[in-house]
Amino acid sequence: MATTLASGYVTLLKTSIGSGILSFPYLFKTYGILTGIALTMVSGFFSVLGLILYAICSQELGRTATLSRLATESMPYTRIIVDLSVFLKCFGVALSYLIITRQLLPVLIETIFGASILSDPNVSLLAFISCIGPFAYFNRLDKLKYTSLCGVIAIVVVVIASLYRYEYTPVSATNSIEYFAPLSYAWAGGFGKFVFSFTCHQNIFAIHSEMEDNSFPRMKRLIYMVASSAAIIYISFGILNYLLYGKAVKDNVLENYPNDVLASVVRGLYIVVMGVSYPLQVNPCRSHLINIIAFSQRSEKLLRFAVTTGIIISTCLLAVSGMSLGIIYSVIGATASTFMCLIFPALFYFNMNITKPKGLIFLSYTAFLFGIFVFSASLFSIILRNI
Repeated sequence: MATTLASGYVTLLKTSIGSGILSFPYLFKTYGILTGIALTMVSGFFSVLGLILYAICSQELGRTATLSRLATESMPYTRIIVDLSVFLKCFGVALSYLIITRQLLPVLIETIFGASILSDPNVSLLAFISCIGPFAYFNRLDKLKYTSLCGVIAIVVVVIASLYRYEYTPVSATNSIEYFAPLSYAWAGGFGKFVFSFTCHQNIFAIHSEMEDNSFPRMKRLIYMVASSAAIIYISFGILNYLLYGKAVKDNVLENYPNDVLASVVRGLYIVVMGVSYPLQVNPCRSHLINIIAFSQRSEKLLRFAVTTGIIISTCLLAVSGMSLGIIYSVIGATASTFMCLIFPALFYFNMNITKPKGLIFLSYTAFLFGIFVFSASLFSIILRNI
């Protein structure tokens, strides 16, 4: 069954919006409201440009286009780097979903039902993965459209709940708000997080393959819809919570929430978001890992099952180990997301044997340079923090 525009929109939007939304209030604290909005729009613009460049390349390759095949056709020596980048990005994001769930679910269970064996973080994570794990074995993204729709609705409700809390919670006079925060070393570490929040590029090829009408104008419309929706949600959520908590806002804003009914509802909805997002990351993670290990296609079904099971088990074990969420965001944002969103699209577009308008060539060079800047700044921040 072919994918419609609405189904592709929901799937791609849910791929884009995940755990990254929680860091936006802190990003507005780091950069100031107006600077934060500007960086969100700039990152969204270059993300759109990357998606459009991928869509142009997909039109040339047809419905069988994948990121790996695009790399093979345009720059064969980069294929293994592309597969590794997508695998690491998707694996890291899937892991971040389980880490957040392991933090939120026990608190929610204990609030509603009291202390029990289910309020143990490891037990609750096992119960969670037992519920959402089977969806990770689906081979087509359009089979996940209803779970993706649940996730998008949950995100919208979370934003509405933030608006409600802002309207009815007295804001402390000590919550000093900055529109332009002074330049600091903290700025270097945030650029990758903006790019990370718009990363859905690994699934654009699957959407292009599955859409009934995958003409270039249709794909452009889909891309514009997804990016504009994501930007509106990020900016709304970021500003509302920054205005509410000011300089006290934490990197994961849910840690600022009091333990009341509304906070429990928000935590519950966000756990739903994590649940429906996890399979959307496992799907491309599996595909690109299979490309890396390059097994024979004769046992394709068995291989898909084994690789999916391995991804689920390994992400669970790492989540239980207590790995830091901040490290995952920084490393993925600095490397895999930056390459996938900004650097690879420009490189592959340059090497495709197609007619290239001068304006698009200029924008592609700009995106490439912006990607190098984000990569360098994020890497500098990671090194600085660990010295």
